[in-house]
Amino acid sequence: MTVRYFSILGRRAQPVRHIVGALPPHLQWHPIAAHSLLAVSNPKELITLPGTTGFLIGTLFRRHGSAEPVYRFDADDVEAIEATQGQHIIDRFWGRYVAVIRTPGHLLVLRDPSGALPCYYTVSRDELVLTSDPSTLATATGFVPELDRPQLARALALGGFPEERTALEDVRQILPGMSLQVQRADVSTKICWDPWRFACEQSDRSIEDHAEGLRRVTQLCVSGSAKAGARSLLGVSGGLDSSIVAACLHSSENDFACVTLKTDDPLGDERSYARALASHLGRQLFEESYALEDVDLDKSSVCHLPKPCGRLDTQAYDAAVVRVARQIDAKAIFTGNGGDNVFYMSHSARPVADQFLANGFSPALLTTVRDISRLTGATGARVILQAVRAWRNSSDGYVWRTDPAFLSDTVIDDVVSHPVHHPWLEQPRGCRLPAKAAHVAMLIRMHHSLDAYRERGGISVLHPLASQPLLEFCLQIPAWQQCYQGVDRSVARKAFRHALPEVVVDRTTKGGPQGFSFQIFHHYRNEIKERLLDGYLANERIVERSALETVFRPGHPTSAAEITRLLMLVDTEAWVRHWRSFGEKSTFPHTDVA
Repeated sequence: MTVRYFSILGRRAQPVRHIVGALPPHLQWHPIAAHSLLAVSNPKELITLPGTTGFLIGTLFRRHGSAEPVYRFDADDVEAIEATQGQHIIDRFWGRYVAVIRTPGHLLVLRDPSGALPCYYTVSRDELVLTSDPSTLATATGFVPELDRPQLARALALGGFPEERTALEDVRQILPGMSLQVQRADVSTKICWDPWRFACEQSDRSIEDHAEGLRRVTQLCVSGSAKAGARSLLGVSGGLDSSIVAACLHSSENDFACVTLKTDDPLGDERSYARALASHLGRQLFEESYALEDVDLDKSSVCHLPKPCGRLDTQAYDAAVVRVARQIDAKAIFTGNGGDNVFYMSHSARPVADQFLANGFSPALLTTVRDISRLTGATGARVILQAVRAWRNSSDGYVWRTDPAFLSDTVIDDVVSHPVHHPWLEQPRGCRLPAKAAHVAMLIRMHHSLDAYRERGGISVLHPLASQPLLEFCLQIPAWQQCYQGVDRSVARKAFRHALPEVVVDRTTKGGPQGFSFQIFHHYRNEIKERLLDGYLANERIVERSALETVFRPGHPTSAAEITRLLMLVDTEAWVRHWRSFGEKSTFPHTDVA
């Protein structure tokens, strides 16, 4: 099980208040100090800072050396951590963690750049409450969650953009690579890990050198995630990213099996690629099918999160993977999620702009134009035109696109009038790199999607490709090398060509559950229609009821994009019902823990 935690931290030196409710049974109290209460699910994933009341929850590795977990800090580390307000952890370590550092008059909470461990919080005049699970706020403190309607609408419109505010009032999150700082009456956030520190340091090494370095770093990150050595299960599609994780797990001699899912749609049947991978590595492969009976319209796939971001079809995938995991007694589920984002899978002309800004007019510029033309199928002239447009727009920064599908005009107008802000999107002066700006935006989008997959059925879900060392290494690779010879993720392909079957390395197509999504929609069409037309989103005028009525008219040719959106809206309705009923179902018996 992924480590879970709950903590109440006094903003001053006085003891914190009593808990008014009960903790979930998987959380156990751990003594810290009178002004710091902490409960964790696994004490082995707790590192205290000797001589202080600070602590770190999660799994930690040193930046240099083998991927051996760190179980304690030495005196020099503690001194450096306090002196740098946690920056020492970012610079000298990596892993999946949340750290709490307390010095006289100052309280700091740091979340690692991978975002692998969530950190939600509420703050009052006297206390800061931290948790990995927002429902624990209610069961332990008596906090009654209320929907934040504007933020809920904003979450649907921005599709994939993480913000500190959630869709629950007074519940916020610390974004990856950020710290929350509490000093007297002031509460603020600070960026501790800046992707532009690495994106602006474009490496001049050859693609061969980058490929070798990428192989080593990826192996390190996967080996660290697999260090427990227990039996595990890897979800594979036969695509490049999950196959790379498979190759690294194999090299680390991890005891793992593979599972792949198929749909009735031939485009969603990726078994031939998965079979080639499993055969190449000599690993057992389970082949499962999506099942309608695993889909429950009354259940959200992300009810554990304080904002909606789920889709109905993921329920069937999760159910199938968990069944296999339990069958083989797997202690962890690995994925290749995030690989497209980290390895920079892009079909845009932005790398041409980056090449020009870095090296001016040169033969290399023409090579990149040819590579993008080959990759996208666009003419050289079209590629140059798009690159010029990207260069001209680069001074305005990266523009995050909204998804207006089925949303009311008032929601879209509100989003437009309140532009998005994320510290990672702020490009330093003198570093106008459109492709790298898009790369950073892809990392931001990755965190949004990975938030939904921390644990399934009590089994930890691990995404090693989102690890900090890998993010840093890939950000330094010039964007034009990532499309070398007209192939996306070219550096990653070159790095693992020796370890994977040719049919997988050279694959340029992608499958997915689209066919199953169509099946869900047509099977539950009437129920979906009822829930959306008479649901919270329509009644609150977040979605446009007339637009929904149009898509449900007999004979309407519903597109794949519309179905994907509708399945997300139905999941959101279930998410709303969960949180609106949470306070009604919860009781808060008094528990004295002070």
